[in-house]
Amino acid sequence: MKPNQAKNTVFEDLNDEKIIEKLDFTKLEEMFKLSTADSGTQDGLVGRNEGGLSIGQHSPGSTGSGAAGTTKKNTLLDTKRLQNVAITRRKLAMDPRAIMAAVHQLDLNSLSADKVDILSRILPTDEERKIYAERGDEGLSDEDRFMAALCEIERLEHKLSVMKVMSDFDESAALLEPQFTHVTAASKCAREASHFHRVLEVILAFGNYMNSGRKGSVYGFKLSSLDSVRLPLIINILHSAYYHGICSVQWDSVLSDMKELESGFEMARKERMLKGSDCPPSLDKFLLEKEERMNQLREHARLAATFECCVEFYGESPRTTPPNIFFSKLAQFVANFNRCKQENDSRIATEKQHNGMMQELAEKIGGNKRQRPKIDCQQMGHGDFEKIMSGLKQTYVTGAIPTPPRRKVSASPSPVPRTGPPVAPKTRVVAVDRDRQ
Repeated sequence: MKPNQAKNTVFEDLNDEKIIEKLDFTKLEEMFKLSTADSGTQDGLVGRNEGGLSIGQHSPGSTGSGAAGTTKKNTLLDTKRLQNVAITRRKLAMDPRAIMAAVHQLDLNSLSADKVDILSRILPTDEERKIYAERGDEGLSDEDRFMAALCEIERLEHKLSVMKVMSDFDESAALLEPQFTHVTAASKCAREASHFHRVLEVILAFGNYMNSGRKGSVYGFKLSSLDSVRLPLIINILHSAYYHGICSVQWDSVLSDMKELESGFEMARKERMLKGSDCPPSLDKFLLEKEERMNQLREHARLAATFECCVEFYGESPRTTPPNIFFSKLAQFVANFNRCKQENDSRIATEKQHNGMMQELAEKIGGNKRQRPKIDCQQMGHGDFEKIMSGLKQTYVTGAIPTPPRRKVSASPSPVPRTGPPVAPKTRVVAVDRDRQ
């Protein structure tokens, strides 16, 4: 807080310098590697002001008598830069000379990979190198002296980059190898999948058949068209999926990581050539052990280039169709294909079960009826036909043919007689005729 910000707050009446001599900061110094000033005050505990020019300042509400016993130190760094350097010094917990020796020897045992990464974030700029070379480090803060010591290390950024390559090589190679393997295997399988080609042929035939009479013949189609295919109509051939894990490969990222790894390895090799007989043993050991694996990665990358041929084989452009998109389309098609095939198989099994149940029910219903055995004409011997005809004639003559039973009609208990309409007597009609004559 600034003095005007501390006004009318709890900090206005506080004076930390009155109690600073009563406190024991030994353990705190050991934990954070805080340095002490000649006057006995603790430099690391006292904050800097916005200008970053002095340390050992008193609190905003304290009197000026406490500042007389402190030593002021200048800094060439701005506030934010100064804070970052101070944090880095605490995290590294190493003397600048020890850091210089570890960097010159490319020693990852003395300067671990994490510390290399931390140190890479506060590399001195060209302007800072020039200022420290002209000014020196006398009367400057510990952070300034730390930065001045880093400026004295030759090709610091280059050597830290080599150390970073040495520390990250195994991890980067372990990430790239399976992705190259997936792309190579999937591309080869998709290129040589004859059954899948037959399915595409069937789809093309369906499309040309549906377009006949309206459009000309189509000689191919984009893989995006597979999403609109009515799979239940054409599931007859394909029954395998041949790419697992390939749909998540980001091809541009893989190629970028591979180029970065190759560049870092070449940088380490040039560093060994530059050092000559003074090359650090750690660098010699690294190049000797990782040379073969680097060649294997290059071979994997070369084989994975068959993906471009595979994409072009299916009528797509390698520039606009990375592996994750290309194989996702194929994977989606295969998933839909298998789903529709399972639905068709389930429907056929259900129909078969239903037909079996109906046939079994029909057999149970007709089981009580006697069926007269049929005589095969090829099994009839000499005289059998005459015997059959004689039996038929005898049955007809004797009247042995069974007649259907007559239906019994019950008599009505009180039948009602039916009477017709009255009819005039004929004599009367004759008499009328006579009168007319």
